[in-house]
Amino acid sequence: MRFIAVVLMVFSLISGCAAKDDFQLAEFLKQHLNSIGSEQARAAVRNRVVVGGVTFRVVNGSPQRWGGDETFTSAPDKIDLVMQFPPSVYLSEHIVRNGKKTSVAPTRQTRRSRFGLFVMVHNEILTEGLFGGTLSAAWPLASLEKSDARLEDRGIKKIDGRELRRVDYIPKQITDLEIQLYFEPETFRHVQTIYLLHQQPLDRIEERFANFVPVDGLMLPTQWTIELENRAGQLARFEITQQKAAQNVTLDAGTFDVR
Repeated sequence: MRFIAVVLMVFSLISGCAAKDDFQLAEFLKQHLNSIGSEQARAAVRNRVVVGGVTFRVVNGSPQRWGGDETFTSAPDKIDLVMQFPPSVYLSEHIVRNGKKTSVAPTRQTRRSRFGLFVMVHNEILTEGLFGGTLSAAWPLASLEKSDARLEDRGIKKIDGRELRRVDYIPKQITDLEIQLYFEPETFRHVQTIYLLHQQPLDRIEERFANFVPVDGLMLPTQWTIELENRAGQLARFEITQQKAAQNVTLDAGTFDVR
């Protein structure tokens, strides 16, 4: 009898801890979504279009920067990113997700950039709605129950001198990517995503978000940095500055066409 009582007590403690963890995660998710805006303001978004400038450079190579234009259009389950550079430098990046399929256009003839190839091969970045963070209307944490993905809290980590909370995103579908989301502990804002791949030439893609401003009752980032690092240590960076954002606009019928 005593043994049974001990077993029941241990089971009760384990169950209580699990319930506590679930409650903490639910509270964290609530606080994060509130950091974007009220439930009413979030629910009102049918689509979002942001335009701005983008610069590209190889960080540990030539000091030269190449400037271009960027347009990021998103809706629930849909994303369209265009980064256009002068043809003599770096033609363009065009990434699309239409809810069912994804597409990454080649930058020159039939060749994709290493960035485009990574996104195309590991398109869960797009299909899960992770790409673009909270700048995207497809951000999966706004409707986590639809994707059946899991979040696992990894605690406070120091990243580039800042203390951030790391929460790993585990998609329902098996992936060889390790997906780390980082949030400010004080504001609950999502400020960074790291995609780690341990077996391919391109090891790491990192997105960083900063300079949040109000847009129609929502706090959205105006600085979006996409950084690529391969196994050889080469580091390339897109730095995007959003200049204008609009929501619930009339979009062209072919905006999210997969080509």
